[in-house]
Amino acid sequence: MAILNHLSLKKLILTYSILLSLAAFVQAQDTVIVEGAHETWANTETHIWYYDDYISGQRHTIGKLVLSDSGSFHVAFPLDKTRQLFVESGALEGTLFAVPGQHYKLKLPKYQAIAREDELNPFFQPLRFYFGLENSYSTELNHLISEFDYIYQDYIVNNFSQIQRQRRNSGVDEMIHFLDSLFQKGDSIPFFRGYKKYKTADLRKLAYIHDNNYVIRDYFLDQPILYNNPAYCELFNKIFANYLETYMNTQDGRNIGYDVARAKSYGRAMSTLNNNLALRNDTLRELVLIKGLNDAIYKNTFPKSSVFQTLDSVQLQTTVPEHKKIVANVISRAKMLRKGFPPPPFVINMGDTLTFQVPSEKKKYLYITFIDIESFAVQKVLPDLKMLAEKHKKNLEIVSINMGSSYEKASQYFDAQGYNWTLLDGNIVGGLRQAYNVKAFPMFYLIDPEGNLAMHPTPSPDNHFEWYFFNLIKQRERQMYRQAR
Repeated sequence: MAILNHLSLKKLILTYSILLSLAAFVQAQDTVIVEGAHETWANTETHIWYYDDYISGQRHTIGKLVLSDSGSFHVAFPLDKTRQLFVESGALEGTLFAVPGQHYKLKLPKYQAIAREDELNPFFQPLRFYFGLENSYSTELNHLISEFDYIYQDYIVNNFSQIQRQRRNSGVDEMIHFLDSLFQKGDSIPFFRGYKKYKTADLRKLAYIHDNNYVIRDYFLDQPILYNNPAYCELFNKIFANYLETYMNTQDGRNIGYDVARAKSYGRAMSTLNNNLALRNDTLRELVLIKGLNDAIYKNTFPKSSVFQTLDSVQLQTTVPEHKKIVANVISRAKMLRKGFPPPPFVINMGDTLTFQVPSEKKKYLYITFIDIESFAVQKVLPDLKMLAEKHKKNLEIVSINMGSSYEKASQYFDAQGYNWTLLDGNIVGGLRQAYNVKAFPMFYLIDPEGNLAMHPTPSPDNHFEWYFFNLIKQRERQMYRQAR
């Protein structure tokens, strides 16, 4: 059974490096200490992060750590509230619910390096599991959640078809009562109490609650908003997925399209949402609006410019600090790889002779190519890049960033083939692959001389890039001519 295999692995490493300057601003009770050791983790690189919010999906990177020769670590970092942390290393991704002021001693499994074929697979998913703790106990948060999820997921896997067929008569209520009784020991911990409440609510919805308004009334209306609790946020995101698009097709919500697309008005949108009695709580209604606008960015229901202007209106008028942060994340994440906006910033320092950074204003267009030199598709396209570099050197600068395989191999291959454009080592920059959504190689981004993304998606050389680039150059020349007149 998948969930049993998932949980029997037991636990990964939590590590990270932190800027020492932050320590002066953090009280001792807000510091989390994590330590662990396993010889197979020697000299491995580990990244640690959490979701800054669960609506935008924006990641907050705490840092990265290269373990010692012995595979041991002992780190401390500031944490202002209980959060679910994620750690990625090799083919593994572990999770830990960290409470401010706590000290965690992690049990590390045998390290699993990511296979070469998985590095090149855009659909690869790391092996996910909970951390094992040497200093855990029966009412410790991680022990409670991992034990709860073990039973909960095992029940769903074994009874899903029965739940779908028999609904209320499938025994779901009895299972929920069993879980409530078994895990009363955790009810004194607010985070776990909320986690259990919204996990069982999701199960009840799966079985027999088909009207979302009943779920909203019973579990969200006039209830505390658990911004950092993944069980709460998972059910919230499920209930309110593409909510504006759905709501505009109801009698109560018939004006929401005008409110967003034409009026771009926070006040009007909030008023129309208030027609739904299940959303009469102002704070909840505002969060639903933010969630709806976030989803609308990635759909074609409303003009994107109108959605962004409405989000700006929400950010200006909300009085909830958490909502201001979420809106900022939504806008930042949506614009990060959006045409006409600066791409995600990064710096690659290759020593004394070469430092490359984005964004930076140049006189030329910048054609960034993410590559893995051991990929056949990459090797096949490099001669086309060489042609572009020679043919368009007046207007186009090409930079290749090697990831996955070693930079030394890539450098040797470039030298052997006579490729003389800039080659960089992307492996020294944590989070670069995620920031640029690099799921396969090669991947291309074209940045204009002002430092903004000129195309998204950007075509490859063998997919008519030259034709698109020629049109961009002509368009730019016409614009400069008009401005000069």
